[in-house]
Amino acid sequence: MKHLILALLFAFTLASGIAQTKTEKLEEVMKAYHQFNMFDGSVLVAENGKVIYKGAFGMANREWDIPNAADTKFMIGSVSKPITAMLMLIQVQKGLVNLDKTIADYLPEYSKKNGSRITIRQLLSHSSGIPNYDIIKDFFPRISRQNYSREDYIKLYMDSTLVFEPGKSYYYSSWGYYTLGYIMEKVTGKSYAQLMKEDIFDKLQMNSSGSYYHTQIVPKRATGYDYIIGGYTSSDFRDQSNTMGTGDIYSTVEDLFKLHIGISNNTLINQQLTDEMFKPGIRPWRYGFGWFNQQFRYTPKDSVFANYHLGMTEGFLSFLIRIPSTNSLVVFLCNSSPTHFFGITQSLMRVLYNKPVQLKQPAHKAMETVIAAKGTTEAVKTYQVYKKDTANYYIDWLAMDQLGNQLFADKRYHDALLVFENNAKEFPQRDLVLISLAKTYEILKRKDEAIECYKKAVAANPNNEEPKNRLKELGLKN
Repeated sequence: MKHLILALLFAFTLASGIAQTKTEKLEEVMKAYHQFNMFDGSVLVAENGKVIYKGAFGMANREWDIPNAADTKFMIGSVSKPITAMLMLIQVQKGLVNLDKTIADYLPEYSKKNGSRITIRQLLSHSSGIPNYDIIKDFFPRISRQNYSREDYIKLYMDSTLVFEPGKSYYYSSWGYYTLGYIMEKVTGKSYAQLMKEDIFDKLQMNSSGSYYHTQIVPKRATGYDYIIGGYTSSDFRDQSNTMGTGDIYSTVEDLFKLHIGISNNTLINQQLTDEMFKPGIRPWRYGFGWFNQQFRYTPKDSVFANYHLGMTEGFLSFLIRIPSTNSLVVFLCNSSPTHFFGITQSLMRVLYNKPVQLKQPAHKAMETVIAAKGTTEAVKTYQVYKKDTANYYIDWLAMDQLGNQLFADKRYHDALLVFENNAKEFPQRDLVLISLAKTYEILKRKDEAIECYKKAVAANPNNEEPKNRLKELGLKN
């Protein structure tokens, strides 16, 4: 009830426009998300190259009651990829790397079967056909927690069957970006961390950023947490040796603003390479070199061309979006996961573009409260109430999937099944929804139902390799 009242008051305040500046409206949006238990972290919004809002919410460290601040350092997950792409383009500008040469030209130890036909350009644009780590069923936690040398880690994937012929399609691959990082180490004779510091962070005075390894002491670095039913838990461990180039960077919202300005001013790379970086790639994702480059819809009728990336790693979540036409930036870094990337971003951009904001309560968060108090069966019943009350609640299929996965991670498999079955009924064309349901059927020894769900997931998204691999493991050809 408290959250509903907050949402209604918030909607009235923004709609009435009572003496509120844009900065005050942005603050109201973030306060509301924090009250909904959907945001702990730092946020920055810039317009016309100038910061108009900075804010921080929640705890950087819950054990010591240390609050987040604008200069708190967060792991940024895959928002590291645009920075890795920039670092590679700097090496291209130096003449050390050629975009159209292959992996094999720089890494003789890489499998010739794949390395001789995948170019640097294709690695940067996720058009290499290299699969992602999620093709390994038990990647988390068996592999993610281990320490690897560069040579040993690439052996995990260099002989993998490609998803498609290089250059023919798009498939997001963290392994591809790890390969980019390793190539840069080979051609420069420097570590990825050292090269990143010298070529980007020092030149842009991003003094609060770095390539992280878990033995380091990093002042003002936030601890990562996961939302659970009724509270928080400390995030799982991941060895950063297997995230080099893909998700090992820590930074602040202020440093990422410096990156944005450095890009706008061509401080690090020339205009020609900048244009290539932001050239929209293969549809539908339009991924260039390290960025999604396409229209970003912030209301049902309004959109703007943007460069953006999101990131998730254990206990952390991040989103960065640049609007070149107005030299604007929205960036937020969270140390509590998961949350609604796009919902927060769209609300902030509505304020930025003077559009009304009516913030609704997320149904999955309301369901968490019911699960904690009355159980999952009752929560699924309330879903139908929230679904009908569109004035006050919104439904997000991905957030519902994450709710189910929270229960799954707690080994509450029958409760997770109730959430996943409801989500699959509501969103039968979402492959990720079907995969979550299938995995739960598997662990509950309901093999036939698992197979049926995996088949539906393949039909929903033929480019997703995970359900195909699961079917093979279950003894079927798709």
